[in-house]
Amino acid sequence: MDDHNSQNSGWNNNSSSQSGYSDPYSSSNTDYMLSSDSGAHPPARLKHSGPGIASFIVGLVGLIGHIITFVLASLALYGSMELLDSSISREELAFHPAIVLASLAFLICLILNLSGIILGVIGLVLKNRRKVFAIIGTILNGLLILLFAGLLLGGIYMM
Repeated sequence: MDDHNSQNSGWNNNSSSQSGYSDPYSSSNTDYMLSSDSGAHPPARLKHSGPGIASFIVGLVGLIGHIITFVLASLALYGSMELLDSSISREELAFHPAIVLASLAFLICLILNLSGIILGVIGLVLKNRRKVFAIIGTILNGLLILLFAGLLLGGIYMM
């Protein structure tokens, strides 16, 4: 009687193959899990978005560019401290080669950061892509632009 009940219930692996019942949760029946009719596909791994990766790289390049420009401009101005100590006007100091080159370098880095924000937003909008690099790149580029604006405003208010 136990054999008859176990064959009808389908819980016994030996009797399930005899009665025509296939257990969908058994590891031996992989055809059921991967068949196209069942609709039970494992989720595909999402790729990283290309614009998001580009935004992250542009943000890193912009960060390194800002740091290098700030350090080199500071060193150049420190080397020419006699200009700052003398009675030189602000207009003449503004045309110092270190100031001009630093301003151009900061503007180039700012343009890089603006393009990085655009790439980050494009990476965030793409569907079926990972958004990790797009989020990091957008935040990094946005923070660098805010930092540049803060330095600019601080320099204006210090004069």
